[in-house]
Amino acid sequence: MRVFVSAAEISSDLQAEKILREFTKLYPAGSLEIAGIGGPRLRSLSGFQAIEDAENLRAMGFTEVLVKFFKIKKILNHAVSFLETYKPDLILTFDYPDFHFALLQACAKNPVLSKAKKICGIPPKVWVWRSKRIEKIRTFYDAVWVLFPFEKAIYEEAGIPAIYEGNPLIADVVSKGLPKKPEWQNDDSITLAVMPGSRDAEITEHLKVIPLSLELLSQRCKKRIIAEIPVPQGINPDSISKKLKESSGVSYRFFEDGSHGVLSRNSLGLIKSGTSTLEAAVAGCVPVIFYRVSFISRLIFQYVVRYSGAVGLPNILLGVKKRKNAIFPELLGPEATPEALCDALFLLIRNEEELTAKKLKGEELRHVLVPTSDIPAKIAARFKNVLETQKIECVHRRKRAMIAIISFGWSSLNFLRRKLYSLGIFKAHLISLPSVLIGNLQAGGAGKTPLVIEVAREAVRRGYRVGVVSRAYGVKLDSPLKVVSQRHSPELMGRADQIGDEPAEIIAEVPEVILGLGRDRVEISKILEREGANFLVFDDGFQNLKFKTSKILLAVTDAGPSEVVFRDFFSQSSFAHMVVQTKGFPRKAPIPALGLSWEMESELKSPIWLVCAVGDPLEIEQFYRNRGVEIDRVIALPDHAKIDLIQWKLWEQQALRSQAVLAVTPKDWVKLKSDSSLTPVVLRRKINNAQGWLEPIFRR
Repeated sequence: MRVFVSAAEISSDLQAEKILREFTKLYPAGSLEIAGIGGPRLRSLSGFQAIEDAENLRAMGFTEVLVKFFKIKKILNHAVSFLETYKPDLILTFDYPDFHFALLQACAKNPVLSKAKKICGIPPKVWVWRSKRIEKIRTFYDAVWVLFPFEKAIYEEAGIPAIYEGNPLIADVVSKGLPKKPEWQNDDSITLAVMPGSRDAEITEHLKVIPLSLELLSQRCKKRIIAEIPVPQGINPDSISKKLKESSGVSYRFFEDGSHGVLSRNSLGLIKSGTSTLEAAVAGCVPVIFYRVSFISRLIFQYVVRYSGAVGLPNILLGVKKRKNAIFPELLGPEATPEALCDALFLLIRNEEELTAKKLKGEELRHVLVPTSDIPAKIAARFKNVLETQKIECVHRRKRAMIAIISFGWSSLNFLRRKLYSLGIFKAHLISLPSVLIGNLQAGGAGKTPLVIEVAREAVRRGYRVGVVSRAYGVKLDSPLKVVSQRHSPELMGRADQIGDEPAEIIAEVPEVILGLGRDRVEISKILEREGANFLVFDDGFQNLKFKTSKILLAVTDAGPSEVVFRDFFSQSSFAHMVVQTKGFPRKAPIPALGLSWEMESELKSPIWLVCAVGDPLEIEQFYRNRGVEIDRVIALPDHAKIDLIQWKLWEQQALRSQAVLAVTPKDWVKLKSDSSLTPVVLRRKINNAQGWLEPIFRR
């Protein structure tokens, strides 16, 4: 088995080496080949074949990347050529997103490389800027490994499998112990931790302000400042020491044994923004966080990115929303002047109580970031699980260009039809009863049926006699119009083969409703009214303009018109009274969309084989995998497809041999439950924190 890994940054090189070392223990000796781009830690891994040194890729900010563009491009081309020959089973990338996106895009064009499993380690900070990069991650990768719990939530909301087992770096800090700190200031001197960065450009930029900041601090405190500086691995100590000349007020000490010793000895530090600020906070060294960039980079960040939230990781993890409210001081860009840095340090030196309070805040983060022991081993096991899980291969998957053409044509046609109705050329029938239409823009996979069930259940709870109108997709009815309820045709209530899987699921979940099935929805609504219904729920029909309901609830996702077929442009959601986002990353809408979150109804402990015939099988897989369900295989069938019982028995035997059980969605279970010998796991989920969200739909 072959693994390709790329880790350009010093911190990601360290993390990659730890995880790969544990990963190799999961396979027989000699069965793994590992190659790629790495720093000194990865290159020290036994058997690792380095095709490029990570040091050649490191660049900071927009301007330095431009300067190194041709060199980086050459390395990229070399990596692509190597991959085409190497043909890895697993591709691991850590940090450095733009380079790795270009690498993965090249892999996607190669049929052999596209089959490799891909994991994005330490993904980009999409919560700060360029949030659309999450779409690239969804396209290129099978999973992401994140360092922080809030990141896990972000990627899971976007439907991307996220691996979080704690933060290995912080686990290292805790495991080494946090001894009682020595006296860090006395009558003559003050000792501080100073960390200017690990990239050449960072060091150059930050050493412009650090000496003067410390000189000013010495003058303010009237004491000598002793700056303890850990030199990152791979950095020549002379490149720092030559630029820091001692004076009567400031002296420097350099340490090449890592940052832990320096941070554990000091109570206060001047720390450049990055993972080191979190390491400092957890070690009990209160960081004054700073970061300086080039003039052009500063303009881009100020006028293009326009991010005003907290940047320091300890502040983000402690829930700080605005930089001005930061628990640990943040001075970025033009704010990071020697005078301002001196002021921030002096305030904490002078106020011992404030310093102690901030130390306690740092201690809070230890329990969040180190929930268990053996974190690298657990991450490696999750990587192995991703590698060995069979990929979903949906039947009849079309190319993106064809999907986009069909989406545009279908949406354009419905746009014109809607215009004709708005001009009064055609008339729509107004449904006389209180009614809700639950529709979608895309052709399937938007999670519409669970919303129909939720609205119908809430209407029953409010005392309505509920009728549900459905087309009964996937079956041929024996009559144009059919009524199914506990009073009418009760023998059909569980017969998905005769009334359709979605109607069967709806009446199974809400048996009090009356189902009206057929193409003529106006006529069905009249029949249901005669049957005593006083509230109607229309399952689909947003594109059927021949009738109007009291309210329209639209289910949307973050899928694009080149990913799934769309029946309407997204702008048409303005015709809805309420838009809910059932899954995916939040997107812009003509009216604000309510984001729904889902949770499992019960815990699943056994490994499963997932059999599903739904519009979006990948979303089902990701939802349950993100919540710890062990999915060994996914068998994806076309939406509404019948499940052959003979084939089912074969799958059942194969799953049993693999010590797994078969699992289905409620939509698929209604096709099978007529056979009492079948006992699959039924994956059920419900809307989380849903109390009151439907109130606008029932408001007159």
